[in-house]
Amino acid sequence: MASDAWHFPRRDFAARVLRLLTDGPAQAFTLFGARRTGKTEFLLKDLAVAAEARGHRVIYASFWQASLAPAAVLLHALETALGKGRGRGLRGLAPKLSFAVPGAKAEVNFAALGAAEKPPDDLLLHLDDLLERASRGRKPTLLLLDEAQELALADGNKPLVAALRTSLDKRADRLKTVFTGSSRDGLAAMFSVRQAPFFHFATAIDLPRLGAPFVEHLLGAFQSASGRQLDADELLAAFERLHANPYFFRVLLEALLRDPALTVADAMASLRERIAEELGYVETWLGLTPLQRAVAGALAANGQRPFSQPFRERVGTALREEPPSAAQVQAALRRLRRLGVADTPLGEWALADPEFAAWIREGGGLAE
Repeated sequence: MASDAWHFPRRDFAARVLRLLTDGPAQAFTLFGARRTGKTEFLLKDLAVAAEARGHRVIYASFWQASLAPAAVLLHALETALGKGRGRGLRGLAPKLSFAVPGAKAEVNFAALGAAEKPPDDLLLHLDDLLERASRGRKPTLLLLDEAQELALADGNKPLVAALRTSLDKRADRLKTVFTGSSRDGLAAMFSVRQAPFFHFATAIDLPRLGAPFVEHLLGAFQSASGRQLDADELLAAFERLHANPYFFRVLLEALLRDPALTVADAMASLRERIAEELGYVETWLGLTPLQRAVAGALAANGQRPFSQPFRERVGTALREEPPSAAQVQAALRRLRRLGVADTPLGEWALADPEFAAWIREGGGLAE
């Protein structure tokens, strides 16, 4: 793999995760990180590289494309890793994806198999066979399953999840798994609910927050590419204002790289407008009821204990009416959670996207 000067390596964290998986008692980890905070980059450019350097086979699959049957995503990754991903309709997971499963009575057609439908038993047996083959190595094989919370979205995925758990349990010493997710609730639905097939299967860890070393690394790459040196303190402040989001910080540097006359302040203002537009903040806001907006606004203002009297009074003031009941606030929070607007990342209710919270605090939600 060619060296990427803009990639900030998390070697120590990768080494620790790998050591715990291969030398410790853990069979699997769930790795939480908000969207665009570098989970996939860590998996592919840090953890996979470290594992392969130590002689482990690594297999990566992403379930982010929820429109595709997740069984197809996993089978494609396994077939490709085992050298059978060439031809037979598998390349690129084309919309009309079909191939013959050994021992099956007919071809499996993923164009007809929706993401919410139960995979046929022949397919699940084939999955078990592929996992058995993948586990035959001198050292344990690492399965990197990205955005695994997508598997919890549809009831039709339950047989696949149960079959995957059984297959991994049978090969606990030969298959080690990292499940990533950008939704704590989604991961909890798979790993923390007593009835879930993966209940207590994996140890939960968080992707570490990036800080000054990351900023310094990217500023070094910027200087190498442009011959210009940016003010480290100013850019570190900008990074923190972007809530330590590495993706948005790279976009900021790209803008400064393209236009040497652009100031950091102007680039930040333009970027934040772009974020609001691309992530549909206005559409999200207008899609909420007045009560849901008022609750979101109170959360954005760092409101704690949403069922408390002070919180409900803040909501009532925003609505210019009597404070809502605790039951009404709870209903609004449940709806915000279903929409992906609110979550309980640290056990307390908060908006899932800190930039959306900042947009509301700065008056973006006032535009009707």
